[in-house]
Amino acid sequence: MKKTLRTTFTLGILLIGITVFGQDFGFDIHNISLNEYVQMEENLKSKRIPTTSNHVSFSGDAQPIKYKRTEKKIADLITYYYFKEKDSTMSSVLYEWDVSNFVKKDNNQKPKKYQKAFISKYKGLKEKISSEFGEPKTKRNYSNISRLDSINTFVESSTWKPNDSTEIEMYATISNYYEKRGASTINPVHRIRLYVRNQANEKEKEIPKLDEKKLAELEKIKTDFFTALKEKDISKSKEFLSDLILEKVTDEQLNLLIDNIDFERKTELIHSGIQMGLNGSMFTLLQYKYSDDSSSPPNEMIKLIFDDKDKVVGIQPIKMQGKIKE
Repeated sequence: MKKTLRTTFTLGILLIGITVFGQDFGFDIHNISLNEYVQMEENLKSKRIPTTSNHVSFSGDAQPIKYKRTEKKIADLITYYYFKEKDSTMSSVLYEWDVSNFVKKDNNQKPKKYQKAFISKYKGLKEKISSEFGEPKTKRNYSNISRLDSINTFVESSTWKPNDSTEIEMYATISNYYEKRGASTINPVHRIRLYVRNQANEKEKEIPKLDEKKLAELEKIKTDFFTALKEKDISKSKEFLSDLILEKVTDEQLNLLIDNIDFERKTELIHSGIQMGLNGSMFTLLQYKYSDDSSSPPNEMIKLIFDDKDKVVGIQPIKMQGKIKE
């Protein structure tokens, strides 16, 4: 019997270290493609919405792709995906919860319960991100609104730097303060913005290409590895693992992995490439689907990652079953 989606992703995190928060957010911006972000939104049943304003970019970005996700207690989430026009490389992702995206009027004050839900959302996200990337650099009460109404206003920003080329920044402004002076108006604000930015320069993005010979070699290793797993030969299976994870992987984890791969079904390669680790090292990524899976995107996929010695540093079965409930 197959394990649950949450267990599958936990296994992927243990072996690979790819960041997955219940399929809701993608922080590993160097290694998640635009297509994978779109697949994530589609499986969450998000609604794609038009880009109504023109995004001016001096760094080669295309017009962003936008999605809306329904929230229960606060403003719905609007997600913006920014990517390079020439090759669809991800530039940044913006997750935005903002009342003014849906209701535009003066003095749109909200009850305390609603404000507390917004603050709780911010603090929950902060806790989750900190558990993965450590404590952030935090600033509080730095805005003009804070100075005007410090008691009833929540203003805070948090910044994480997972590596030299990734920045995660989140800030919240929750305030019912309203003031109108002539032509100037200060309106209530209920907003959270969460940015994931790719800060690698063009030189850092020069990543070697995979040739057919290399792909054939890795395909042979994958076949032998899967054979050992299918036969439940744990000792033999461990011979394929990288030293980076060998001491951390238990027999129980490998057995759990075996339970989450259907070895009776043929697989086919749908994506290959070089991905950058958080420390700047390079890894080879192969992504498979089951050959009999004709859905788009595939319902099930398997990510396999090799180190520079062609040893398996990560394997992640993925089942697209929508949003995980907390």
